[in-house]
Amino acid sequence: MSQDFDNNIPDFSKRKTALRILLFLSLISLFILVIQLTYIDELSPLQANLTIINSFVLFILVFLYIILKVGMHATIGRIKEREKVQLPNEFRVDAARQTHLIITYLLPLPIYILVLAASISENVDIFIMLFSLGAILAYSYFLYSTIKSRKYSLEVKDKTITTIYKNKETGRFTIEDIAFVALSASGKTKVKIGDYAIMKIISFKAEKFLEIPLSLKNYWLMKKYFLKHNVNIGDIYNQ
Repeated sequence: MSQDFDNNIPDFSKRKTALRILLFLSLISLFILVIQLTYIDELSPLQANLTIINSFVLFILVFLYIILKVGMHATIGRIKEREKVQLPNEFRVDAARQTHLIITYLLPLPIYILVLAASISENVDIFIMLFSLGAILAYSYFLYSTIKSRKYSLEVKDKTITTIYKNKETGRFTIEDIAFVALSASGKTKVKIGDYAIMKIISFKAEKFLEIPLSLKNYWLMKKYFLKHNVNIGDIYNQ
């Protein structure tokens, strides 16, 4: 098995050091803020401004601490999920449900529809009307694409991969047909907490066999499968 799968445990030493520094600075800032608030009635205008600045600094420090802490735990969760993965000779992979992403696209739609309706009835600026219409079309397209991608599946048997859409076979190819597998995140260029993996399988003719969203478990399963068969992989999801 490739080192890329077995030995790419992240080094958390720098992150842990940063967390300790942030925690230490946060405690100092909190201690100063408590003293400032205790004597708030006796503070000069300059001291009052410093209290406001210190409150803002404390907020930033705590925010950064939480982001780093949650990110580290998310990475550890990925590693633990990877360790559970067993690679059978035959398995099926269903697309990730992406429920939170569908909700994200769905929620703004009624707002833009209301804005468009109001702009038409009130005969307001054409720019607002066009912007609302463009937003509706964009969100509708992304919503449709996301819902459609949920219906894809893969069936893997040894070196043969069968693509399925709505439980109907749409194609079949083998490991030898694959030139490259790209693993990215739903956040596109930068992986964020909560992002799911997007897998693209490219042929030697630069044709895309399939693009499918994967759950964390299926991400590790497919990566382990392709590494086993020495397929070239570009992975920005596991960074």
